[in-house]
Amino acid sequence: MNRNLLYTLLFSVLVSSLYADSVTVKASKQLIENVKTSSPSPSEILVESKDGTKQTFKKNQITVVTSPVVWEDAKPAEKPGFFSRMFGSGKKEETKEAEVTGAATEEKKEEPKSFFDRRFPEIAMGTMAILWILLP
Repeated sequence: MNRNLLYTLLFSVLVSSLYADSVTVKASKQLIENVKTSSPSPSEILVESKDGTKQTFKKNQITVVTSPVVWEDAKPAEKPGFFSRMFGSGKKEETKEAEVTGAATEEKKEEPKSFFDRRFPEIAMGTMAILWILLP
């Protein structure tokens, strides 16, 4: 009996996290879309948005409509490699110089660099380290 209850609760928690909801606040007629809702107590509903903000409402204050999740994963920005940060010319210096000269209003568009151009410092240092180990 207790296992079935536990499995049911676990399943309901997992399924409820797979859905996004549209919440309408009755008093202000404000529509909040693409949020996750949960019920921490029988009389309250917790509304969590994608940016991490949480709001608590009474059940009689809002209307909840469930729909599938459409949250997209944030793509991390490409970070420069260890040796590129040490030996490469930094973009921070270029932006500082542009701000000083007043050319910050013009956007500089860089062409995409090849793999070899982006990773040359790492390849060079790795090759030197391997040669230092192999050659006496």
